Amino acid sequence: LYKSNSQRLATSDTGITVTGEVAASQDYPDLKPTLDLNFAGTAKLDTRVTFTREGTGTYYGKDGLVKFASTNEPRFDHDPVTRECRGLLIEEQRRNQFRYTTTPGDSGWTNSKSGTFVQNTTETAAPDGTFTATKWTFTNNDPYLYDAQNLDANDPYTISMWVKAGTNMAGDRVQMRIGASPYSSGDIEVIPADGTWRRISYTRTIGGSAENSASVGFEPQTSPSGNPASGDVIYIWGPQFEKGEFVSSYIPSHSNYEAIRGADKCYIDGQDFDDFYNQPEGTIVSSHSLLENVSTTSNCYTYQVAPDSGTSEAPFRLIDRNSAYGNSLGATSINSNSNVCFFRASGNPVTVANVKMKVAFAIKKDDFAASFNGGATSTDTSGALSETSDHLSIGYYKPSPQAYLNGHIQRLTYYPKRLSNTQLQNLSS
Repeated sequence: LYKSNSQRLATSDTGITVTGEVAASQDYPDLKPTLDLNFAGTAKLDTRVTFTREGTGTYYGKDGLVKFASTNEPRFDHDPVTRECRGLLIEEQRRNQFRYTTTPGDSGWTNSKSGTFVQNTTETAAPDGTFTATKWTFTNNDPYLYDAQNLDANDPYTISMWVKAGTNMAGDRVQMRIGASPYSSGDIEVIPADGTWRRISYTRTIGGSAENSASVGFEPQTSPSGNPASGDVIYIWGPQFEKGEFVSSYIPSHSNYEAIRGADKCYIDGQDFDDFYNQPEGTIVSSHSLLENVSTTSNCYTYQVAPDSGTSEAPFRLIDRNSAYGNSLGATSINSNSNVCFFRASGNPVTVANVKMKVAFAIKKDDFAASFNGGATSTDTSGALSETSDHLSIGYYKPSPQAYLNGHIQRLTYYPKRLSNTQLQNLSS
C-alpha cells in the first residue's frame, strides 16, 4: 500500500511491515492495573492471595493426566485434550458417597456385583498415568457393580466413572443407575472406540419419596442395548457418587469412609487488599467459565469486593446464574441505600457451561457501568457507594450462605479508576 508515492504497508512471508506510526481506533486505559491475577497465563498464585481447601482435590495437569492436590493447594486445571490451561479451579464442597473408590469391585463393594475385578492392572495406565485401574472381566452376559445408598427425596444426585474399552467393548455402553428408573441412556454412557479413557456421568433428581438401600452403580451393555458376552472386558477407574446437579472433580476414597473435598476459598484481605484497592472508584475486568453440566439453577459467584461485616454492602459483585436475578449473569453493586444491577439477559441459559465469559465492571458514586463480552455498556447514574471494603473473595460469595463459581477463573484485573464505557467494551471483548 502506498500513500503520496511512499510505501506505507507491505506483506512478507512472515507477516507485515509498516512504515511510520500505527494508529488504532480502539480505546484502552493508559494506566496500569494495581492487581493482575493471570491464573491461566502463569498457573500460580500471586503472593497476596490466600487459598484454602480441606482435603484432596483433583485436576488435569498440562500433560493431560489427572493430578492430586493436597490440602490448601490450588488447582490450575487444563483441558485434557488441547492441554490449554483453563485457569484456577473453584468448586463447592462435595462428598463421594462411594467407599473404596480406588479399588472398585473389591470386598468393600458389598451390595451386588457380577464379574471378576483385578485391581491395579498393568495392562493399561489409569487416567492419572499410574497402574491403578481395575480390569473388569464379565463372567456371564449380565455384568453389574452396585452399591447400596439411601437417597433423599427431591434431591439431585450425580454418578460418574472413567471407562476404557477392553475385549469386544469398543463403542459399547456402561449404563448408570441411581436407584429407581429412569437410568442413563444415550451418548453420555458410551465407551470410546479409540482406546482412550472417558469420564461418563449421569444425574437424576429423586422423586417425592426417599429411596432407602437403593442400588447405585454401573451395568455394561452392548450398543445400543443388550447383553455383552462372557469374557468381554472393560477397564474402570475413579467411581464417584455425589449429591448435586452436576459432576465435580474426582474425590478419591481409600477406605471404608466417604471422602470429602472441601470448598475452594481464594481471597485477598488486610494490607494486601488496601494496597491495590481504591475505595472511591475502580474497575474490575474478569474472564471465567463454568464447569460442564453446571445447572441453570446453581448460584455461581465469580468475585465479590465487600466488608467482612456482612452482606449489606458490596461495591463489586459478579454473579453467574442466580435465581434471584432470573439466572442471568449480573454485575451488581449493593449497599443500604442502593441496588445497582446490570444483566446480560439474552440466551437460555445466559452463560453456556465451559465457555469463557469476559466482564468489565466499573463503579463510582452515581456512575456505574458494565459490559459483557464486548457488548453494549449498561449504566446507572444513581447510587451511593460503600467505602468500607476490606476483602476481595475470588470465585465465591464469602458471607453465609456461601456460593461458589464451580468453574475456572482465567484472569482477574483491577484498575483503581472508573474506566470509560468504551474502554469497558474493549477490555471485555
